[in-house]
Amino acid sequence: MDIDIEVIRKRVQTGCYLVKSHAIQHAVKEGFERRRIVEAILSGVIIETYPDDMRALVCGKTTLSKRSTVYLHVVCEYADPVYVEMITAYIPDEPFGSARRSVAGRERGDKP
Repeated sequence: MDIDIEVIRKRVQTGCYLVKSHAIQHAVKEGFERRRIVEAILSGVIIETYPDDMRALVCGKTTLSKRSTVYLHVVCEYADPVYVEMITAYIPDEPFGSARRSVAGRERGDKP
């Protein structure tokens, strides 16, 4: 089952989301705040889906400071009928070109 970005956004807008520890670890390591993950989801588009895992890779723009705007990749799991889980989030080397090399694949043990 593929999911529409609007379904993910609605869950986030209504507070029906969880940011997993792996996403927080990446945020700390890469220098962005948890709220930037939410911002990226609300402005983003799905660039890849993983239907077997009920996950989607979202690429969205976020602002780190007044002079710094970046794209974040956020892997979202939508298996729960109410909540969306933000599994991981990171600043990609290439905003839209690196989807095949995403963290979701590495988490399953795929080679980058």
